Amino acid sequence: MTPTSIRVKKRNGRLQKIDLDKVNKCVERACSGLDGVSVSEVVLDASLQLYDKITTVEIDKALILSTRSKIEKEPNYSQVAARMLLNNLYKEVFGETVDSDTFEFQYRKSFIQNIKKLVKAGRIHKSLLDYDLKALSDSLILENDRSLRYLGAQTLYDRYFIHIDGDRMETPQSFWMRVAMGLCLGEEEKEQKALEIYKMLSEFRYCPSTPTLFNSGTCRSQLSSCYLSTVEDSIDGIFGTIHGQARLSKYAGGLGVDWTPVRSSGSYIQGTNGKSSGLIPWLKIFNDTLVGVNQGGKRKGAGCAYLEVWHLDVEDFLDLRKNTGDDRRRCHDMNTALWVCDDFMEAALKDIDWYLFDPSECPELHETYGKEFSKHYQRY
Repeated sequence: MTPTSIRVKKRNGRLQKIDLDKVNKCVERACSGLDGVSVSEVVLDASLQLYDKITTVEIDKALILSTRSKIEKEPNYSQVAARMLLNNLYKEVFGETVDSDTFEFQYRKSFIQNIKKLVKAGRIHKSLLDYDLKALSDSLILENDRSLRYLGAQTLYDRYFIHIDGDRMETPQSFWMRVAMGLCLGEEEKEQKALEIYKMLSEFRYCPSTPTLFNSGTCRSQLSSCYLSTVEDSIDGIFGTIHGQARLSKYAGGLGVDWTPVRSSGSYIQGTNGKSSGLIPWLKIFNDTLVGVNQGGKRKGAGCAYLEVWHLDVEDFLDLRKNTGDDRRRCHDMNTALWVCDDFMEAALKDIDWYLFDPSECPELHETYGKEFSKHYQRY
């Protein structure tokens, strides 16, 4: 089948003969002003992926894939691919065809309209409506969209822009402005402060952490990246910690948990007159929690388990990331870290014995450091 015999399926379902001139013009606009890029190469390579009754969305994807494959050969193709992706994004956000003559009006109008739609849909907080949206809209620096390269544009599209039923509701400048607005809700001159932060974000002079980008201005405005906590050595303490960590992960928090207080394998359990299964089974539950409760459905959960180097289960702890052995005692999805004290380093340097303890029998070792820790360690 020749490219000229291919029919395109429009958004309204109608079939129409493909217009190669229109495809060429689309690529020409994306390549405008860039050295070392070829319109014909992009179109020819994309033509290999065309088929009868292809949708307009798939044609756009074919052009982007064709361009993306050339980035390694010529870096300027990254800008070409970014421009194509952004053009598709504009159609999605504006809810209509992008008109070059009215593009600025469409862009600024969609910012105001979509803020209101997102508030109505419960995606962002109603307090954002207290801003002078017209003034903020007029302050958007539209040309800064052109600073994005393909990887940056695709990452923003895939992970960061708020959407309703799969349709993105934010352009790059709308996104930066929404983040800035969310950060300045408590300021006296919030429009002015929001504009100051927006300009830094828009010009890539500053960028906050991912949770801030995800959540600023939303109804669950959790802005912090990392949380550190310690587990209490009891059923309620352990499951209470895991529940709390799951909620933090849900809103994009990275987790660091000190598991040292949990008694070691074989330790006596007074309440049941039995023996503890030790630390490792609990870490397996923590690992699986990170898998099940990802960060707001936008990226994988991230967590690290910390253990002091004198804990009796430390050797099993060191095996957690291995690819061999009993998989019920392996944690492939979380990070592990040892807290190493001066006494251990001294023992390693002098090649002398290092002793391991059950934290339920030696609580002072977890509660002290420095000379006081050394005193308790020597005593035990």
